[in-house]
Amino acid sequence: MAELVDGKEVHELRGDRPASIHEPSPSAGLQKTAFGGASFEIWKSTITRYFVAATAAGIALTTINIHGHPFDTWAESLRHAAFQVVSLGTTTGFATADSTLWPPFAHLLLIFFILQGACAGSTSGAIKVDRIVIFGKSIIRRIKMIQHPSAVVPLKINKSAVGEDTVEFTLLYISAYLGVVFVSTLLLTLMDVDLLTAFSGAAATMGGVGPGFGTVGSMSNFSQIPEAGKWVLSMNMLLGRLEIFSVIIFLMPRSWR
Repeated sequence: MAELVDGKEVHELRGDRPASIHEPSPSAGLQKTAFGGASFEIWKSTITRYFVAATAAGIALTTINIHGHPFDTWAESLRHAAFQVVSLGTTTGFATADSTLWPPFAHLLLIFFILQGACAGSTSGAIKVDRIVIFGKSIIRRIKMIQHPSAVVPLKINKSAVGEDTVEFTLLYISAYLGVVFVSTLLLTLMDVDLLTAFSGAAATMGGVGPGFGTVGSMSNFSQIPEAGKWVLSMNMLLGRLEIFSVIIFLMPRSWR
């Protein structure tokens, strides 16, 4: 069973690449990559490179952090770290260990992947890697504009300029997403839910991930959350899956006229 689940995670990681590069162009070479059949064309994508690099870095840091606590060998630490990072980062929700018992650093690192999610066009939830890349490039562009006030600095991904409306919407969406997670966490702590459970539960339900940490960890469930808290988290699931603004527009009276 473990082999079956581990194999599924490889396919989840493959399937959560950007949709636009799943199929290579006719001009792509015949060389193959470890993703099984895709050409090296995929590595020209900034989003793919970031996604793979972030996942690899997350696996490495988590492996180092959990080695010795709770796992004794490097092989075991790597196996569980890789599985959890890929599972939560692709919002798959499977688990091979009780990650609630892991150190706080691992919790925060995994929560980052819960919030980030995978690439746009995939079936994963959360903020999406594409938006994270735009956010990061927006910071770099702003620094350049501060250094050179009269310069025109377009934001580019894969050598193509990203429209200002897209950049603005991306930054607004990330702000709104994190705002919903913060407010949800605040409401849950008012119901005497501990901070780790509240924060990870709010993030997990927004991203449609499944498990969080604490009493909503991978070896537990949400049954211990108060009834009102379940309503809060249910609303998170709706807002996260439909991407916030769609729900807000739908609920506005003006939309029904």
